[in-house]
Amino acid sequence: MACDPKLINRLKRAEGQLRGVQTMMTECRDCADVITQLSAVEASVKRVMGMIIAENISQKMTEDPDEELKSSLKLIQKL
Repeated sequence: MACDPKLINRLKRAEGQLRGVQTMMTECRDCADVITQLSAVEASVKRVMGMIIAENISQKMTEDPDEELKSSLKLIQKL
């Protein structure tokens, strides 16, 4: 699978967020703040997963997708 540089950038951003969470925990920051940041990381990773799945489906299709299929792929990307 060829990797879109945008996906790598998103993962690097999530990696940075995780390092920030580690720092927050080391500094004994408020639990709610840590959970908020972890939720953001989780959403980011899920988004990348959706983008990868949608791209994989698109590449495997032999015909041009109709509008309904394109709409479904966009929904998958929002996972």
